[in-house]
Amino acid sequence: MSFIVRQVAKRADGGDIIRTRTLVQAELTVGRGTDCDIQLADLAVMLRHARLVQITAGKVSVETTGGVPVEVGGKFVTRADLTVADNPTIDVGPYRLSLSPGENGAVAITAERVVPPIEAADAAHETSIFSLSGAMPTRRRMAWVGALAVLVLLFLVPLFHFIGEDQAALPKDMVAEAARPLTPGQAFGDGKLTVPTARPAAAGGFAPDESWSSGTLSNAHASLSNNCGACHQKAFVSVTDGACQACHTPAALPDHAAPARMAKGLLPESGPLAVAHKGFNLPQGRCTSCHKEHEGEATVMTVAESFCTDCHSGLNGRLPDTAVANVPGWAKHPDFRATLVSSPSLEKPVFTRTALAGAREKSGLIYPHDIHQSATNTVANMAQKQRLPVGADGALPCSYCHKADSDQLRFKPIDMEANCGACHDLAFARDGGTVRTLPHGKPAQVAGIIRDFTLSESFAPRAGVQRLSFDRRLPGKAPPPLSGGNPAARAQAAVVSVFTGKGLCTECHVITDTGAVDLTRRFAIAPVSINDHYLPQGQFPHGKHKSYDSKTGQAACVACHTGVVKSKASTDVNIPGVANCRECHGAPAKTLLSTTAKAGASCDTCHGYHDGVAPAGALPAGHTAPARVAANRHKQTPA
Repeated sequence: MSFIVRQVAKRADGGDIIRTRTLVQAELTVGRGTDCDIQLADLAVMLRHARLVQITAGKVSVETTGGVPVEVGGKFVTRADLTVADNPTIDVGPYRLSLSPGENGAVAITAERVVPPIEAADAAHETSIFSLSGAMPTRRRMAWVGALAVLVLLFLVPLFHFIGEDQAALPKDMVAEAARPLTPGQAFGDGKLTVPTARPAAAGGFAPDESWSSGTLSNAHASLSNNCGACHQKAFVSVTDGACQACHTPAALPDHAAPARMAKGLLPESGPLAVAHKGFNLPQGRCTSCHKEHEGEATVMTVAESFCTDCHSGLNGRLPDTAVANVPGWAKHPDFRATLVSSPSLEKPVFTRTALAGAREKSGLIYPHDIHQSATNTVANMAQKQRLPVGADGALPCSYCHKADSDQLRFKPIDMEANCGACHDLAFARDGGTVRTLPHGKPAQVAGIIRDFTLSESFAPRAGVQRLSFDRRLPGKAPPPLSGGNPAARAQAAVVSVFTGKGLCTECHVITDTGAVDLTRRFAIAPVSINDHYLPQGQFPHGKHKSYDSKTGQAACVACHTGVVKSKASTDVNIPGVANCRECHGAPAKTLLSTTAKAGASCDTCHGYHDGVAPAGALPAGHTAPARVAANRHKQTPA
């Protein structure tokens, strides 16, 4: 069932405009409303005046819906059944609907105005009947009333409230949290800097000066939503750094660099923006230059990368003496400069920053990675026999020595007993069922213990006591006898065998024979300083890099530290360069539909800002401090 609707309108020159539509439906609505299928624009027609229903083929029923009759065949009716073949007409107000058979069994309906519209003067009069202009004030008066309402309600009332309220009280829990120093990783984009849960607003309800707010506060400051004076301490004055530091103390968030050098290193402003900032006393480098509020739940912690690159892209032009390289962005980030041990010491090792290419480190330790990473040599065989947690290939995995710390950022310090003792034991004698061992890291005590043991066995040997040899020999072969005919000579030979040749200590340490007569002072072990952070100016959360291109475990480690499996000396620096990082950070994802990078490449992905000024000085041995503290103590020239 369908209808062909033709609506006829008159042009200014008297011609007809015919608009034709085909409606495939069994029922049509007729009226003045815009939602009607046949709209008849005249006040004499109701919004929904009537409906036409196709009963059967060639039969149409008309029925009024508002109680106002229509004229059919010269009679006013509220309902009538019409035969389309008779070409009936329906008059609705000044309009006439003419029905006739259409194509393919459709009903053709022609709607046209048969009573001319009223004159223009009458139309204007008709419009004024329904107008509210007589009962309403003029538009000019309404504009003045609206302007005064805005002035009073949105300016004067909030202003008097702001001036009259007491000094804003800051929430104690928020102040306490803001004053806590940064924890490792908190200042970096490693996933720990997350949007906090919104704090509940303080008691007091709506305050009139909240109408000045340009948007919602971030979750970190949500508890200040009805406490504008906590940050806006003076009317019509922008938020000052002092307002921020009332909670975020300098001890918790230290300066990025010395204030004088910061001011000199900033990129000078120019143009209208510089004029506006100067006019409104908005100097560069203030807290709100980077941390924007009233822009959503996370905005106060979201800092654009341009805030970093604006200064660091041409920093040496404004600070010629800076040791910091220019960084225009991640795509042109210079290769890393590692902080290496240049002079090991038990108390004050010296660290030096140097380029990765050809870098060598002097840790004082003898450790070939390739031997310990092999899956076929004696190291692998020993690890398997002692049921150590080897990898699928039978080799010792990286994780056997490099164990993640509690923050999953770096690794725990290497410990001889825990990481080396399973293979490199310090046993020197078997006394019945007891194995006697030597202390690690105390050469004077080692020499004294070996001397006293040898002398004791020379003068009063005991049954069941066996001296163990410290050099490598074939299985089942007894240790060779000590040289020297008298007990003193044998004791000296025993001590010498520990510190020389293939002795117990020489596998991992550099030994110096001082020639001292006192055996406990004759041999000195070179100090060992194992680096725990090669790139202290950045942050690398190892816990988030446990997989690499579907590789996990040992394969993921070697995928970045490619030189480890072939490294034959501890002087090798097996730290990957920036090119290795770009394989994921800033690189497009390996999918056809994705346009996002596999990993973030913003500055705060690796770098913090409130790290403090780095003073000169060596980093103490065995340092395990967070990256921001370690960076501060390195012997480097501050920016």
